[in-house]
Amino acid sequence: MKKKIILGVLFLLPVTIVLILLFTNHNYTPLPTIKENVSELINYESFEKKEKIQFEGKITILGFLGDNVSGRKINVLNLNQKIYKRFSGFKHFQLVMLVTSGQTREIDDLKYEISRFADELTAWNFVIVDERELKRIHESLEVPLLLDSKLSSEFVFIIDKSKNLRGRFDDRSDIEVREEAEPYMLHGYNTTIISELAGKMTDDIRILFKEYRGKSTNEKSNKRRTEELNKSE
Repeated sequence: MKKKIILGVLFLLPVTIVLILLFTNHNYTPLPTIKENVSELINYESFEKKEKIQFEGKITILGFLGDNVSGRKINVLNLNQKIYKRFSGFKHFQLVMLVTSGQTREIDDLKYEISRFADELTAWNFVIVDERELKRIHESLEVPLLLDSKLSSEFVFIIDKSKNLRGRFDDRSDIEVREEAEPYMLHGYNTTIISELAGKMTDDIRILFKEYRGKSTNEKSNKRRTEELNKSE
């Protein structure tokens, strides 16, 4: 009897673990949409690859370097270490840094610094735009995080494949929740704070990728069911 109980436990335990993991994989809260329909880049190319860059169809990390490429070097390197190296291998992922004209040498120098810590730079895109275009894109985010006098910012933003700004409606810590502090939103991620990139931003990007994997799986399942129904008819 004891042997049967032990064998039963040994058989059921891994099955139970697998079921729990499967349930957990699909039981997650999608990353909230903070602002729909962010303005698209119009006829702008990547400085490096001379390819047209757009937000549509891509998971984009959007940053604003403006007229301050050299001054934002540390911010970009932090982003490279904590975000780019983790997600650069994923399909439909890109980093887009908007830069104003006249900084070709600064961009080349920054790319060299990035390359020292990354095997390849395929998902990095420095896009040279005029001031009006940069401001237009930033204003379309409708965030309270303003650009500085050089049209740059330490914050970067997550834009999904449908050009929606993603973030958090309630960014309170556990302590703040227990103390019943007023909820506040997270619109962008501060690239000067390593813990925010390695923690909040990394978690949020993973949630977004999981969301799209779930959508892709459902679409494939629905397509397969449709094909099977068509065959049966």
